Amino acid sequence: MPLNRPIESQPLQPLNNKTSTSTTDLLNALSAVEQDTAPDSLEQAEFDLLIEQGKTLAAKLETLKVLVEQHRILYNNTIPVLQKKQDSLRRAMVLWLDQRLKGDDLTARQERLMRRLICSIGMEFALAGDRVMRALHDVHSEESLADIERAQAAEAHAYLKEAMGEEFGEDKVFENLDDVLHAKFDFMRKEAEARARNREAKRAKKKRMSPADLQAAEDVESALRSLYRKLASALHPDRESDEEVRAYKTKLMSEANTAYERRDLLALLELQTKAQLPAATLTSALLRKKLAALTNLMRERLTALHREIRDHELQATAEFVLPASMMIHEASLKHHLNSRKREMLLELRRLNEELTSVKTDAGLKRWLKEQTAD
Repeated sequence: MPLNRPIESQPLQPLNNKTSTSTTDLLNALSAVEQDTAPDSLEQAEFDLLIEQGKTLAAKLETLKVLVEQHRILYNNTIPVLQKKQDSLRRAMVLWLDQRLKGDDLTARQERLMRRLICSIGMEFALAGDRVMRALHDVHSEESLADIERAQAAEAHAYLKEAMGEEFGEDKVFENLDDVLHAKFDFMRKEAEARARNREAKRAKKKRMSPADLQAAEDVESALRSLYRKLASALHPDRESDEEVRAYKTKLMSEANTAYERRDLLALLELQTKAQLPAATLTSALLRKKLAALTNLMRERLTALHREIRDHELQATAEFVLPASMMIHEASLKHHLNSRKREMLLELRRLNEELTSVKTDAGLKRWLKEQTAD
């Protein structure tokens, strides 16, 4: 946002994309000063291309984050509310069936079927910690829920022990499936950590950095350090008396710290533009002897951006129960949410109609017959 008055030392203002200084400008400024050390056109073109690709991916990632956060608000205001209403009707059905069983006008077959339905419908609530549903399950089932959970846990334990080795869960008795799954994930985590340590040890033993590799690493660190120091000098908020300017510089300084810690060259270059630093002040970071190392660093950053985008897409797919093949954009998220909302409203109406119907003898008989058919 525009500032109320200019800064005496640096005319710092938030800039839009149209005023961004390109990497080409930085390199051109360098060539005017040090022709003998400037990157050649191919090296410069490759680096510029990577910078542009990085900007595109970074913008895509930020857009995705905003889109997911906005959709999360819509989703949480819709789906959990409908799910809660459905659960309330299912739970009411279990309670009503339990009361209806106390009557003396039911056939033995109807009673067996109603008990079975109480157990099957109520089990989900019981496993989630509903004590009333757990007690009703145990009243109407020949086997307690605790016994069922132990049997399932033992079966899962035996299967995983055979698949993962005798060491898994040795001499342990699990009470339920959650305990087995937690043990499985803990076992897998420890094995993965052990494999990672072994790989790192072998890599360290095999690979010793060559003088060229050491120089490349030093070039990268030197360039990043140079960029960061220039930014830190320009953005130091304590030098400003204007509250608005100080707040803006504090925000940019925080971004610079994060970018430097992550070794994010792209973010540092973008911040240099926001800080309105002259291109010539940073050209030393782009000397020919350092450009190859910086190009490799940009390739690493592009790989990381691709991974971050994919991770956010996978998280959104799991959180919003999206089809695995669905492309995530505003229209697709809206369509999926509306479709799921319609389905849940239809299910809500069906559950409500069933609960009303079973309260008559004819309706109960018809409903039980439908459950048998299902």
